[in-house]
Amino acid sequence: MNKTSEFLLNEYQRRRSSAPQLTNAQFAKILGIPSSRLSDYINGRRIMTMSVGKQVIKGLGMGENDFVHLKNLIEFDKRKVKTLLPEVQLKEDEFGVICDWYHFAILALVPVKTFQPNATWIADRLNIPAEVAQAAIERLCRLGLLQIEDGKFIVTHKQLETSHNIPSESLRRSHKQSLVQVLDNMDRVPLDLRDVTSITFPMNRKKIPEAKRLIRNFRRKMATLMTQGPKTDVYNLNVQLFPVTKVQK
Repeated sequence: MNKTSEFLLNEYQRRRSSAPQLTNAQFAKILGIPSSRLSDYINGRRIMTMSVGKQVIKGLGMGENDFVHLKNLIEFDKRKVKTLLPEVQLKEDEFGVICDWYHFAILALVPVKTFQPNATWIADRLNIPAEVAQAAIERLCRLGLLQIEDGKFIVTHKQLETSHNIPSESLRRSHKQSLVQVLDNMDRVPLDLRDVTSITFPMNRKKIPEAKRLIRNFRRKMATLMTQGPKTDVYNLNVQLFPVTKVQK
């Protein structure tokens, strides 16, 4: 997937978060381009021209700075077509997996007993566009985290190394997405299918390392417990520990 593809997909998903019924054709109409061409751009079959980029920015109601950003992405994609290196693609894929929640959700969805190995079904279960699901599947395969053999999805359990020069901004974006999911689903998911609790207490910040160890152990124990037996759904467990008082040195 190229940079302009991700730009379009991210904007499409952002708008669908507030308007879940938004279709690919409707989004194309907003952009002022045919839906078939939008599909080509998203799937990397075509690279956007500068004139189309201007039309896209105008349709999205964005400004000049946004066009400059998109222009840089278009130029990057054009250069990449000529000088694409596998390791460059790998780094881009790693960023994508770390940033966007649905990659790990797809891996977790594979063992679910009703799982169907196609992007349309996955998109419906995760409430994401089919194009986003297909792009994520391809990225997981390139990274060796997922294999497809005779139409069957196989999770390889290969560990994705994230400690080498991966910006913390990517992880922060992932964490923010998890929090947004909680807010979006608070009113949609019945109380008996979710649990949101909190506690506020005074503490000694010197104990934060110990608190983090306890949280890590709790997450592992919870995952072990909840993955026993037949799988029916994919859940996300979030644990946040942060100060509500102003941080002072």
